[in-house]
Amino acid sequence: MSEHSELTEQTRDVAKQWFTALTGGDFPTALGVLADDVEWINYRVVPGYNDDMKWIGTFHTRDDVAASVGVFAGQCDVISEELLDLAVDGDKAAGVIYEVSRVKETGQVFEITFTHWLTVRDGRIVRWESHTDPSTIIRALRGDAPEDDGS
Repeated sequence: MSEHSELTEQTRDVAKQWFTALTGGDFPTALGVLADDVEWINYRVVPGYNDDMKWIGTFHTRDDVAASVGVFAGQCDVISEELLDLAVDGDKAAGVIYEVSRVKETGQVFEITFTHWLTVRDGRIVRWESHTDPSTIIRALRGDAPEDDGS
């Protein structure tokens, strides 16, 4: 097996650990896969647009990530999460997640599909970045999500 193939397999193993723990709601295990000095980029804050999502931003330690996840859990309940796709090459991985969550304050449900971009070194995630269109989250947080028409 080539060095690149071995690296890809090591990255795949770490990514699978991350996504299995995340989609299973096992946050302690998920956080344990992160490097102590992880670079965590959970959207970029745009004042007046997405800053209702109090958990977003860039963080640089596992403890800061845990605090951010705690803020999310204080605002939202995850109903379900599913890994739809995983691509791995060398020390990079990208996973596509489908999530359904409920905002505690408004009771409104949002659905998103988002991508986690991971960089893995020495068996740990050293960089994590999330991308999605946050419109449905923002509407649910503000209490103005469209009603489900039952279709």
